[in-house]
Amino acid sequence: MKSLVLLSLVTGSLFAAAPLANNTCKTCHPKIYKEYQNSYHANASVYKDKVFAAIWHKHPASKKNNFQCKQCHTPSDKGLMEGKYKLHKNAVQLHEPISCQTCHQIKDVEKHAKANKNIYTTKPKTFYAADPEKKGTKVEFKEERSFLGLFTKTTGSPYHDIDYSNELYYNGGSCLGCHDHKQNAKGFTVCDLEVKQGDTKENCISCHMPKVKGAVANQKATPVHSFHGASALVSDPSKLSKTVALTLKEGEKGFDVVLENKANHTLAPHPLRLAQLRVTIQRDGETITLPVRNFARVIGADGKPAFPWLADAVLKDTTIKAFEKRSFTFDKPLQKGDVVTVEFGYYKVNPKIAPKLELDPKEVSKFIVLKKKRFTI
Repeated sequence: MKSLVLLSLVTGSLFAAAPLANNTCKTCHPKIYKEYQNSYHANASVYKDKVFAAIWHKHPASKKNNFQCKQCHTPSDKGLMEGKYKLHKNAVQLHEPISCQTCHQIKDVEKHAKANKNIYTTKPKTFYAADPEKKGTKVEFKEERSFLGLFTKTTGSPYHDIDYSNELYYNGGSCLGCHDHKQNAKGFTVCDLEVKQGDTKENCISCHMPKVKGAVANQKATPVHSFHGASALVSDPSKLSKTVALTLKEGEKGFDVVLENKANHTLAPHPLRLAQLRVTIQRDGETITLPVRNFARVIGADGKPAFPWLADAVLKDTTIKAFEKRSFTFDKPLQKGDVVTVEFGYYKVNPKIAPKLELDPKEVSKFIVLKKKRFTI
């Protein structure tokens, strides 16, 4: 009897607690919880992300600890969000700066010129999710007893209800509160993915959270679930290879490489990024390396590169836009038997920028290949 009373008290406290902690989610979603530990969301704070920390400590506001990035980098830190205290190392910052409930309780996304804003549901125990077969429905926790109370059948989760009617979780719109665009205090757009929502069947979730093997929850024997781990850009870039197409066209004086961006957003538009197209030719046991083509969005002030908070102009923009197809000519005649290798990838931090942030390029500037293709002539 005591154990039942204790269970009732514990369960009641979980229902009353707002929000739930990720450790609670672990109870039913062990696979997803394990994946989350290596995700960008789990490591979004200045205490976990070395690159973000380097930028923040250069920002003038850091001297007064006036943390201006909390809406997207640490929304789970409620005390910080509500102004009860300033940025400091605590359990939330270290373990769940962007928690499970943060993403699953986004009711709507308000669009603003400076930056979009996530609107969270105020309904208790309500989580949003996507399931085409259950779209438009809501699953609530129910407990049914039968045969004199000896058998109990439960449906739903005792920790939260699941609302399958929110369109944002089907079209990727739930990601665009943070992953869309950002202006600085000067009204200058520092970064903009230029997302063309609805122009393709693929979206943020279907590409960046692909289906992988394993049940979504202990109580639900599904064959697959949406990947919640480290960004596919880093952990397994091949998952995103479908967003880039590479073709080769021979000519009399050389050849063209055609790069097509099939994604519904600009490729690597963040001012820290540097994307590259690399081409080599294997000929008679030798490797011929051709000039690299770079793609970057360089921002600055007074005609010189500058930190995001100081920038007021785009100095150069060679990024590949959504659905753009671009051709590059290489003045190197090909011979029969040549093997041409074409790679397209990017640096998370441009190797030339890393030292300015007092970061070691060897640690933060690894070239990540998104697409690689070989052509035999």
